[in-house]
Amino acid sequence: MPNVSESTRVTPKQVQKDIESYHAFGSMTDYRANNTAHSREAADVAYETLRSAEQHAITTQAAANAAADALTAARRDFHGIVLGIKNEARALYGPSSDQVAALGLKKKSDQTKRVRVKKEVVGG
Repeated sequence: MPNVSESTRVTPKQVQKDIESYHAFGSMTDYRANNTAHSREAADVAYETLRSAEQHAITTQAAANAAADALTAARRDFHGIVLGIKNEARALYGPSSDQVAALGLKKKSDQTKRVRVKKEVVGG
C-alpha cells in the first residue's frame, strides 16, 4: 500500500479523480488483490466511509451555518431592544438623569459643548 501520511492533505480534485478510479475499478470483475488492504471489499468500505463522512460534514456545516444565522439574528434583536430601552429611558427620566447614565449613556449635562471656531480670512 502506498504510504499516505496522516498529515497528507488530499485535495478535492484528487478525491474526485480517486472516485472516478474507484468507479472504473468496479468494472474489473477479475480483480484479485494480493494484499487484503487493497481488496474490493476494502475499497467498498473506504468509499462508503468517505460518502458518510462527506454527508456528515455537509449536514454539520449546514447546522453550524443555521446556528450562526440564529445567533446573528438574536444579537441584532437584542441590540435593537436595548437601543429602544435607552431611548425610552431618555424620554421617561430625562437626558441628564442618573438612570440614563446607568444604561451607559452620557448625561446631556456632562457632554462637552462644541465650540465653533471662526476661520480668519488672510489677505484679500
